[in-house]
Amino acid sequence: MPLCRRQRMTAGCLRTAFHSRMGTVLTSKGSGASQSRYKSHITESPHLYLRMARLYSPLRLRKERQVMSNIQREIIVIPAAEALSFGGRKNRQMRVASYSRVSTDFEEQLTSFHAQKSYYTDLIMRTPQWTLAGTYADEGISGASAEKRPDFMRMIRHCKKGKIDLIITKSISRFARNTLDSIGYVRKLKAMGVGVVFEKENINTLEENSEVVLTILASLAQEELNSLSLNVKMGKRMAMQEGKVFFQYTKCYAYKKGSDGQPEIIPEEAEVIRRIYTAYLAGKSVPAIARALTEDGVKPHSKNEEWTHSTIQSILQNERYCGDVLLQKTYVTDPISKKVKRNNGELPKVLIKNNHAPIVSRELYDRVQQERARRGSKRKVSKASVTEQSRYSSLHALSELLICGECGTPYRRAVWTKRSGEKQAVWRCISRLDYGTKYCRDSVTLDEDSLHAAIMQAINDTRGSRRAMTPFVAAYVSRTLREDAQGGLDADQMESRIAQLKAQTMELVAQSISSNTVGENEGRLRAMSDEVKALCDILAEYRQSCNAQGGIESRMAEITEALANEPEQSEAYDDTLVRQLIDTIRVVGENKLEIIFRSGLTYEQDISPKVKKLVRIS
Repeated sequence: MPLCRRQRMTAGCLRTAFHSRMGTVLTSKGSGASQSRYKSHITESPHLYLRMARLYSPLRLRKERQVMSNIQREIIVIPAAEALSFGGRKNRQMRVASYSRVSTDFEEQLTSFHAQKSYYTDLIMRTPQWTLAGTYADEGISGASAEKRPDFMRMIRHCKKGKIDLIITKSISRFARNTLDSIGYVRKLKAMGVGVVFEKENINTLEENSEVVLTILASLAQEELNSLSLNVKMGKRMAMQEGKVFFQYTKCYAYKKGSDGQPEIIPEEAEVIRRIYTAYLAGKSVPAIARALTEDGVKPHSKNEEWTHSTIQSILQNERYCGDVLLQKTYVTDPISKKVKRNNGELPKVLIKNNHAPIVSRELYDRVQQERARRGSKRKVSKASVTEQSRYSSLHALSELLICGECGTPYRRAVWTKRSGEKQAVWRCISRLDYGTKYCRDSVTLDEDSLHAAIMQAINDTRGSRRAMTPFVAAYVSRTLREDAQGGLDADQMESRIAQLKAQTMELVAQSISSNTVGENEGRLRAMSDEVKALCDILAEYRQSCNAQGGIESRMAEITEALANEPEQSEAYDDTLVRQLIDTIRVVGENKLEIIFRSGLTYEQDISPKVKKLVRIS
């Protein structure tokens, strides 16, 4: 009787499910050819397959239970292979590498360095179970950071390639003085199957419980590094306070080490320094100075033989060119990262005046610093500026001198293109350009040619007046400064009084605490504190006025020098001359300029602009 579709599907599923398990049942029916025929017959006949599956399933289960009940459970322990140890492997020699390190290149440490290398090389070669896999050593390098030790990193790379089985070193401090590096690299090496033997501490990292001891000793090594770093810092600071100066001649242009060990001026390079300072005060920008020196073939100390922006800036702000030395401008945050930060008051600085022969005068250096501060403090005047900071431009002197008489906003240069294609340079109020007539309603647009002619006319017309006026202004300034000095305060006496009040305050506080009279003495303590505060404020104001007097004297010297070097008659417009002589130019009307010279003279100059004034429609 043929099978229905459902029975055929059931037979196919049973054939797949039971075919692999029928071997246990068929073994009881014979062996050889008969068993194969029996098995093939069952597979080819679906009816017989279903019948045998129903017949032998319980029998198979009972048979399996009987077999399992007769088998006894057995536990077998497989012994481990011989582990890596200090004695090496049994079948082949262990590849052992040595690592040595010293922190400095002093003669004593170099002797220790070579002794370490020879000792461990001899130790490895005399041990029969070992073979030398390499000698790795870092000379004159601190152990604070592993990445900065080239031979250490080379050893780690060889371990990753499977060239080393064991590393032997003198102590944990030679391996690393950073706890994180010590533990981290030991774990990495252990994961590769590479052990580290620290001979002094008698630690093998492949042994159990070695990491606990290693962590403690690595922390002690790092603490020793911190202690050494603190001692070095204290030594350097004491040397600074004693006036000991370390001069880096390779980085300081125009100086070399003299026969007496003191800085000696190089005349040719000193002229370059004076040229840089003079050009900066004349109004040139730092990139323009660098470009001019490079074009003239002047060679700096750098390898690329080109003057850069940073080189010029460092020369302009380096106090060593006026004979002084400022120590501890930077400091190292910690001995591990060794990150260098600029000292902005976190640590005391030491200024040593008149330490060596200067190249530029102190007055010239101070004027350059004032000019640097002025250029760096410029604020934005146009709403188109992205930041609040404005950028100094040396292209046009009038960008800083010419201001609007109505709103006080500086003027800016613009180039107009006429319908004929002709271009015309004009100067316009920035507020008028940005906001229209909202804030500045009657500003005047001036063409550049007329403006330049009017300025040079004013310079030529007032030459005699300015030269006659300058001595009187200088005498007045000097007399005022002398009067201020005579009626000034005694700073030393004031500082002594402040120290005395502080000592009395501390004594009264201790007495009040011991006698339990804090409430009774509260009024006296407050009065003494107020007096100290008032004296400190007066002293700070006095010192600020002294600095201002120094600035006035410097400015008078600059004015006198500019007048002495001024040509008798100037026809062509000169930006450098305008910067030296003029302080401010105010546009007070459609045909009038008010020019204020640096000598203090104010002069009104007529101007006939060639630009028609726009008539505002109300």
